[in-house]
Amino acid sequence: MAQRGRMETLTERTSATSDRARVPFDDAALRAVVADLPGGSQVPRGSLSEYIGYYAFDFGLEHEMFVLDDAGERLVVQVFTPGNVHGRVMLHHGYYDHVGIYGYLIEYLTGRGLQVVTYDQIGHGLSTGAPAAISSFDRYVQAGLAVYQWAQTALSVPDTEVWHWVGQSMGGAITMELLHQNPQFKVGEVVLFAPLVRPYGWWYARWVFALAKKTTDERPRGVTRNANNAEFLALQQIDPLQPRVLPVVWVQAMVDWFKRFEAYPVSDLAPRIVQGDADKTVDAGHNMKVLRERYPESEWCILSGAGHHLVNESQDLRDEMFAWLDDRCNWKD
Repeated sequence: MAQRGRMETLTERTSATSDRARVPFDDAALRAVVADLPGGSQVPRGSLSEYIGYYAFDFGLEHEMFVLDDAGERLVVQVFTPGNVHGRVMLHHGYYDHVGIYGYLIEYLTGRGLQVVTYDQIGHGLSTGAPAAISSFDRYVQAGLAVYQWAQTALSVPDTEVWHWVGQSMGGAITMELLHQNPQFKVGEVVLFAPLVRPYGWWYARWVFALAKKTTDERPRGVTRNANNAEFLALQQIDPLQPRVLPVVWVQAMVDWFKRFEAYPVSDLAPRIVQGDADKTVDAGHNMKVLRERYPESEWCILSGAGHHLVNESQDLRDEMFAWLDDRCNWKD
């Protein structure tokens, strides 16, 4: 009975996000505003009205956007602050994604009293960089570390405060790598949604990739059915902030990273890992084996019928996932 009440609350909180892409959004105009601001500046609230409306971000809580300079790139950072903050979380989005499509998850986290710090990764969303391209995953880690360090100062967070870490797909890979490279961090909950290690069908795709390296720099992106959510699938097709190419250099960076990651020693982190059993984007079977060996204290939620983009799955699957997290996670420490 308690779980049913919790799920009803989640349904009420996330219903507004289904209104995405129902109003106009001039992404070029917002990009121009961001480009003209000095690093460290806050984006004027008046410049965000179309963005907020398009991605249904009018949650009724404090929402700020900032521009951060990092090694020649401009990262667009967003902070979502509930009325009663008792914890903070760093949120990393997945490949091709951006903060705008993470409303369901942001509502869940802020509903638990967490201030959410998140950003568009290099080459994604409103941040600069070649679309969806990177030469090394370490550059993604560097960007994430820059945002975390900025947030520590900008939000006046005590050095002793524990942060929670959340990542979807590639964002899960970046979360794992960042925490591996910074074992000194005081870590609370670590939540990984369909974390990337190896992609689906890599046994075959690696031969296609070997040929592609010799013939092209990029291929058109194939937008696949990666969730049981018609609203999200339609949004992916028209979303102006999603890249439409698959650069060969990114695939090589992914391969370089997962070969390194799979050789890492056992970790004492205990992430909560959520995986759909109908995922056709990552190799769930292989990745689960690797992650169980690396994180023997991890806890798993296997969602029956769920695809890859778990943070945009159907209402019933999101409710099941969020209820499982409520039962496992201590968001208050």
